[in-house]
Amino acid sequence: MEKLRVGIIGLGFMGGMHLQNWARRSDVDVVAVCDKRPLDATGIKGNIDGSDAPAVDLSGITHYTDVGEMLDKASLDAVSITLPTHLHKDVTLQALAHGVHVLCEKPMALTVEECDEMIAAADQAGKVLMIGHCIRFWPAYAWARQVVADGRYGSVRAADFERLSARPVWSEGDWLSDEMKSGGIALDLHVHDLDFIQYLLGQPDQLEARTAKFPDGVTGHIQTRLSYPGHDAVVSATASWMMPAAFSFGMSFKILLEQALLVYDSRAESSFMVYPAEGEAFAPELEAGDGYQQEIDYFATLICSGGTNTVIPTPEAREAVRLAREVIS
Repeated sequence: MEKLRVGIIGLGFMGGMHLQNWARRSDVDVVAVCDKRPLDATGIKGNIDGSDAPAVDLSGITHYTDVGEMLDKASLDAVSITLPTHLHKDVTLQALAHGVHVLCEKPMALTVEECDEMIAAADQAGKVLMIGHCIRFWPAYAWARQVVADGRYGSVRAADFERLSARPVWSEGDWLSDEMKSGGIALDLHVHDLDFIQYLLGQPDQLEARTAKFPDGVTGHIQTRLSYPGHDAVVSATASWMMPAAFSFGMSFKILLEQALLVYDSRAESSFMVYPAEGEAFAPELEAGDGYQQEIDYFATLICSGGTNTVIPTPEAREAVRLAREVIS
């Protein structure tokens, strides 16, 4: 079987993570990278430590500075689009028009209308379009979702999710703080938990959000309560860019079921614990790797097998954008 020929469009922190995880696969050749800057995968910053990922051999990877030229010349099977959010729609349409499968970073786009254009283009091209909501693949979150789905500990009574960080001043040109480019904290950070909550419990019928802003007017903290028709579960999500600079990024959840409590905290030594109503607390056995690796493995399987994307259907990625925009409307 011939190896998949893959290109990376945008080599910031997320582009580097995609590059590292594509390079782990023996059935893939990363043959092209498109970025306006010199080709250099070192010194890439983000809010999750990727320093334990293996070094990537950049020899043999052609560097382009123009997306169209790369798509014309590189004979690609698939691309990872890891660009600022305001570029997602146009570059996705461009790649699909060239007959290339697309893994586009979250959020899908800045607006629901842009998401609809992307879905229609993928349908017309007959190619896989997958949005990188990596939390659906993150081992602890995936385990929790399976437990809720199979009902082994009963239904959800309450759930609280948090993603806490210092302000992401590491983004080039501080584009994350520019809501016209990133959608701000709601679409960049909060959307992770809003998406996972819909994956866990379905679509809420009501959102109530409160926000706090930095002195420059940029929204830096969001607390959202979600309500469900005919369901008395108490569900909330908090996202913050207002943590002190010395505070390392943390993501966490507490899911209270009828017969157990699930607790995850990425900053804790015992990061994931289950506290059953009867018996001793335990740390469940989780899939190896992280959400980035699992996400790319799943996407590669999809494009090789011609299967259907059941983990992150594009209509649900669209709904995550709608929920995030409703929070700040």
